[in-house]
Amino acid sequence: MKQFVADVLENSVVAKDYREVFVRWPDEVRVPFPGQFLSLRVNRSTVPFLRRPFAVASFDKPLRVASIIYHVRGPGTEILSRVQPGEKLDLLGPRGFYFRTGVQNRPFLVGGGTGTGPIVYAANSLAERGYKPLLVLGHRNSASFPQLRLNPEVRLQKCTDDGSQGFQGTVVDYLSTLSTEAIRDGFVWACGPQAMLKALHNWAHPRGLPCFVSLEQIIACGVGACMGCTVETVDERKFVRVCTEGPVFDSEAIKWT
Repeated sequence: MKQFVADVLENSVVAKDYREVFVRWPDEVRVPFPGQFLSLRVNRSTVPFLRRPFAVASFDKPLRVASIIYHVRGPGTEILSRVQPGEKLDLLGPRGFYFRTGVQNRPFLVGGGTGTGPIVYAANSLAERGYKPLLVLGHRNSASFPQLRLNPEVRLQKCTDDGSQGFQGTVVDYLSTLSTEAIRDGFVWACGPQAMLKALHNWAHPRGLPCFVSLEQIIACGVGACMGCTVETVDERKFVRVCTEGPVFDSEAIKWT
């Protein structure tokens, strides 16, 4: 983990209320792994006082350019939305435990809402390593789907609540249509709202599919001191901090309430 300043290259609208900001990644900072996040200071004033956590949405290794996709929905992201190319951002990272592969060969990557960015990065990273991921993304309607840059080996399935694009229904509704043969030797990586992750765990568990989830807790201090981002587990740890023990967890370890 390293604190550094990065030049903003682009900060553009990618969907309704969603933007993507691209920054030049310094040579001395290591490449982020899929699932890791950055803590960002959106300006030099004390408002907002705390850094904001954002997961990495893309990384271009030859150009050393990284991006985050964010939802404009509060004072911090409103300030971030006004940042212009040529300005600088104060970043801390890359941070956190990341997605890891096992012995399974068929990846199912699932995202929704602000979880779209990090799961797209994960899908592209797997494709670069020779996998052929199925990327299943869920949003309320077609207007909410961000513009995406996908590796040709990534297969995309869109799901919308209103059926305005792709499959009508949730991401789990779509996954439930797949045959036993289609998911054989599969594993799941996911990022999105808590309700989606819980439903995904309940789908993957009885089918024997390893499922790893990136949790979207509100992170305050970001260094494990305030205990504000804890989640309950079913093992001897009882509670874990998303900022230090996460954000990626085996879904079997989480107590889904």
